[in-house]
Amino acid sequence: MIDKHAAHERMLFNKLKADNIIETQSLLLPVTVKLIGDEYTAMVNNISQLNEYGFEIEDFGNESVMVRAIPAMLSKEDAESVIVEAAESLAKKGSVSLDRIDDILHTVACKAAIKAGYITSDTEKLNLAIKVLESDDIMYCPHGRPVAFEIKKYSLEKYFGRIQ
Repeated sequence: MIDKHAAHERMLFNKLKADNIIETQSLLLPVTVKLIGDEYTAMVNNISQLNEYGFEIEDFGNESVMVRAIPAMLSKEDAESVIVEAAESLAKKGSVSLDRIDDILHTVACKAAIKAGYITSDTEKLNLAIKVLESDDIMYCPHGRPVAFEIKKYSLEKYFGRIQ
């Protein structure tokens, strides 16, 4: 059994970590995000580092930031929630460290991954399963949840009353 969201999230996270340059998409209409106290301060203090990860953010004053571009794998609808989560993560640590960047990349990967309830074609399912089964680094999503588990024949036979 494969959790397609968790598997896709891990694949996207691995890609973000491996890429030297993250593709960026400019937003037709910039998004203004209102933050609170420490989160606003942490975001403003780390704008230049975040801009290296596919964002284009600027201080908009009054505890707000203007988001002009986001990583290409995200949708415009995800922009505000990703910025809020990134600000929360930065406020906890106070600066961009490797752990904080990983937290931000986790958030980007999670928002961009296949969503629950998304109808997946047979080809997409097969490609996802092949990638999971062929890759040793797709065992857990970035948040630590398992991507897949195996149901043994014995367990199925016992469940259906074929054996005691």
